Amino acid sequence: MNVKTLVLIFRIRMLNVTRSLLLFLFCVFSFAAVSQQKDSDRLKKEQEELKKKIGFTEKLLESTKTNKQNLTENIGLIERKIEYRDELLNNLDKQLSQLSMEIESMKEEIESLRLEIERQKAAYKAMLVHAYKMRSSSSSLIFILSSESFNQASKRMAYLKQLSKFRSDQIIKIQSTKEKLDTELADLELKKKEKDDLMVEQKSEHTKYISDRENQKKQIENLKGKETQLQQELAAQKKKVKDIQNALNAALNKEILDKKKKKDEKPLTDKEIKEVELSNKGFEADKGKLPWPVSKGEITKGYGKQAHPVHINVYTQNNGVDITTSKGATVRAVYAGEVTSVILIPGAGKAVIIAHGDYRSIYSNLQEAYVTKGAKVETKQDIGYLLANESGTSEVHFEICKITAEGDIVHVNPTYWITQ
Repeated sequence: MNVKTLVLIFRIRMLNVTRSLLLFLFCVFSFAAVSQQKDSDRLKKEQEELKKKIGFTEKLLESTKTNKQNLTENIGLIERKIEYRDELLNNLDKQLSQLSMEIESMKEEIESLRLEIERQKAAYKAMLVHAYKMRSSSSSLIFILSSESFNQASKRMAYLKQLSKFRSDQIIKIQSTKEKLDTELADLELKKKEKDDLMVEQKSEHTKYISDRENQKKQIENLKGKETQLQQELAAQKKKVKDIQNALNAALNKEILDKKKKKDEKPLTDKEIKEVELSNKGFEADKGKLPWPVSKGEITKGYGKQAHPVHINVYTQNNGVDITTSKGATVRAVYAGEVTSVILIPGAGKAVIIAHGDYRSIYSNLQEAYVTKGAKVETKQDIGYLLANESGTSEVHFEICKITAEGDIVHVNPTYWITQ
């Protein structure tokens, strides 16, 4: 076998090795691409959800625009809108960063495909030159007959067959690689356009963010000089919060006393104890996954110590969260359980308390309750509808607490338990 033939065989084998390496790299890139696509889909989903939240908040703000009674109600809604807008801007930043990485990755893959085409063409050219030199059947026959052994002759025959097959395959592979390159180039242009469109949206959202901030400042400025009305609102809010809390504590304490009395008269059976334990575990296992008490809404008063949006150094204590929603919205149970109390709170509508083992979920500001004490409810079951505010919206006061073995009431932050 002459040197030129050996060189050609070596080139063919190296090309096979190169293809194997490229196949491995393709698998690696494909895995990375799938991972990137999942991240991209997640970010796009978050983007759409944030847009919906912003839209709903704007709808609520539109409902309260002509309200002259509660001057501070809009401040909480505007703040939520700004927070969502900020989250949306961060989301768009992440998407732009990811698109930049994808574009760079596609450029590298395109360059790799171009090099592969060049390698395939070079190998094909070398093969054509060799095939031309052995173009006659006599040359091929001499090549075989000049073998030093039968084994070598067999290998040369196999080589010639391989060379013939390789020639036809190589044309197909070059064309296939070229088609893939064209596809990648087209996809690259689409990615570039997607990035350009996203940059336009980011700029638009940033402008809206600044506008919302200015609107918030304007709203606060408009409240200056209305201290008397603000003081009246604050006093009314504090009284309402106090009335609700006193009524709820009274209902919960009555539950605790009734439970203790019942336990003294007739201890719980093993089955009843087991049911409570299972309910506790089930409720705790769903922490962070419970549905909201309303289908759509915005948390306008958070849990714990809350600074007043206007008054400096004025704080309120909230044992739950207040969620502003559409006028007369339906309230639903966040978890399956048993209704232990339905109470009327003068000036604050009705409240429903549902037991989930030792835990309680509490829903206040209801116009009407659909359930009665002792009723069994399922997750997301409607339990009533809300009072309408003068502003044209409604607000549900929602709490979660646990009654300890010692009879203490321990409130927890509902925002850690619910998810939209």
